[in-house]
Amino acid sequence: MGSKKNRKCIARGRLPPEIDYAHYVFSAQEIVRYLLAGGAFMAMVSWLFYDSLIAWMLLMPFVLLSLKDRSKSECQKRKRKLEIEFREVILSVSSNLQAGYSVENAFHEAYQDVTLLYGKESVMSRELRLIFRKLSNNEQLESALANLADRSGVQDIREFADIFQIAKKGGGDMRGIITNTADIISGKQETRREIETVVSEKKLEQQIMRYIPFFIIFYISLTSKGYFEGLYHNIFGWILMTGSFAVYTAACRISDKILDIEI
Repeated sequence: MGSKKNRKCIARGRLPPEIDYAHYVFSAQEIVRYLLAGGAFMAMVSWLFYDSLIAWMLLMPFVLLSLKDRSKSECQKRKRKLEIEFREVILSVSSNLQAGYSVENAFHEAYQDVTLLYGKESVMSRELRLIFRKLSNNEQLESALANLADRSGVQDIREFADIFQIAKKGGGDMRGIITNTADIISGKQETRREIETVVSEKKLEQQIMRYIPFFIIFYISLTSKGYFEGLYHNIFGWILMTGSFAVYTAACRISDKILDIEI
């Protein structure tokens, strides 16, 4: 009885906006937090490389330019969350189908499971609420899943949506097809997780290596006062330190590309 009431509430609730997984819109709080962190980093660069407040002011626009890269990173994180949560949904759907639920009811029960696991505002919880509202407006489930696949660009969701649509039209063994698909996707996710574990170790090493140059300059400045004075406040020093920082930035970019493995 309680489950039916929840379904009615979901169907009558306000239709959540469709998420555009290709773009990430920062909230005002996120922008402020990122600008403060970027400003602090540029302050450290300005102090260690130039010992100049003017340098900090000149470098700050690069923080704004880096928001594009940050947006791309947030998009990838959100997609990865969706992949993980979608896996839990289809495993739950598969289990519910084996327990005798219809396909639509199996998705409703899966919503309860994913909400308990990740919260009501998780990515997949929002997507399922959107799907249920579409179903209440007489849209077909396979159409709603295809829409999610198109917006997300996630391969697992695309494959599941295609297989689901073919099975629905062909009148095949829906339970068996969904169960087999869930097992395949689950296996792929486990393989991805193992690869990510190996890559994450290398990323940690990369993060440590990134801060070593700053530590070295800071340590020398602290223990040998005036060691870098010849490089500050003159054109030759500015050119040399700017070149050094450019090489450092290029090395960081290259290491990011090497570790940016499409799984």
